[in-house]
Amino acid sequence: MGGHAFSSQVPPIKTPRMTQEVYDEALKQNQAVLRKFYSKVESAIEGPGKTTYGDVDILVALPLEGAFSSEDRVGDELKKALNAKALVQEKGNPTINFAVPWPEDTITGAKNGKNLAESTDTSSASWYVQVDVHICKSEHEFDWELFHSAHGDLWNIIGTTIRGFGLTINNRAFFIRIPEIELADRKKSMVFLTDNPAEILDFLGLNQGKWWKRFSTQQEMFEYAATCRMFWVRDVAEDEAEGDATGIIAERGQEGGAEGKKKLKHNDRQRLAKRPIFRAWVDEFIPMCREAGKYSDTKITREQIRDEVFKKFGVKEEYETRRHDWNLARHLVEVMNDGIKANIPVDGGDNQTRSAATKVLKGVIMEGELYEGAVPEAAIRDENGFYNIQLVKLFVVENWRNAMKIGMARQRAKAREAMKAKAEKKARVERDSSLYDVV
Repeated sequence: MGGHAFSSQVPPIKTPRMTQEVYDEALKQNQAVLRKFYSKVESAIEGPGKTTYGDVDILVALPLEGAFSSEDRVGDELKKALNAKALVQEKGNPTINFAVPWPEDTITGAKNGKNLAESTDTSSASWYVQVDVHICKSEHEFDWELFHSAHGDLWNIIGTTIRGFGLTINNRAFFIRIPEIELADRKKSMVFLTDNPAEILDFLGLNQGKWWKRFSTQQEMFEYAATCRMFWVRDVAEDEAEGDATGIIAERGQEGGAEGKKKLKHNDRQRLAKRPIFRAWVDEFIPMCREAGKYSDTKITREQIRDEVFKKFGVKEEYETRRHDWNLARHLVEVMNDGIKANIPVDGGDNQTRSAATKVLKGVIMEGELYEGAVPEAAIRDENGFYNIQLVKLFVVENWRNAMKIGMARQRAKAREAMKAKAEKKARVERDSSLYDVV
């Protein structure tokens, strides 16, 4: 909530932005308290150039033995220990927001770049620090959050670079996406690769030692992000000459500037409006690289990255199985809709007769039923389970009338069987009833 978790309290609890001095003291004090309850307590590396802070984010994991009387009391007991005025805890959210007293002997906050004590008549005694405590379920989750949350907007920046190569990093792990699936269902397209930070940085070509240190400046962080081996900058003049307005980043490179912004995804456009560092990357750094002729060569393709992923992470079988199963499922829908249904003329009968023909043809082509004592060529699949769609269409065109006759005959026979069963049941009930009457 970025320092605004308590603005809706009545009356509102003031949690002004903090100077570096106040932030450092609040971080130290509150981490010290939390270490009395958890064996793992840290905060992610902050982004560069930050001089004011809206809140203090702290990650915790592995509660100490006997630290809490019960799981339901965690929020209340931490509130007491932190001497917090209030807390916000939403069901299912692992982060609890606390309004913790402003550190003593640090009377300045930041407001529009000014000393808060000079710009308000409010005493620091009524100021609070918003401390967001994110409770991780395991040490592994704790380590991942430290990695994924580091450097503020850096993963947003790297994400735009690797996305066009079919790679994704989210709050759980590193994934490769299957192209045939991602347009229809992005989540199902993702194949897990690793959640080991060292393996991820190594694969992306990013220096591990530099990752775990705070960047001094925004420019330093941008230069680091540009060392990702998939980063390259497209020449806009070349782009215009080729008339390419829709190519994916892997094909056209990073574009940046006014033209690049037009091609950003919706989520990236939102980040552009809300995240100054991400905006500087798009508006300033990428155009600067283009003007200087830096990073102008594409080094690798999406297909090459995929093959490297197969070799390094051993996911080729899972990737290809999921791609095959997805394509086959789509193919079977096509066979049913475009191969069978679409080739039974609309004026060839009413809904009942057309449905009867469809059922017979589906049974023959897709469910292994014989047709005139044999398996037609249209019903034979290749080694991967796919039909020859042209043979299916031809078979339907040539046989729908006969299939309709067979289907209607089956329906009539089924109706006769149902009527016979109903009559037998009625006779049985009447017979049983007469026996009771005799008794």
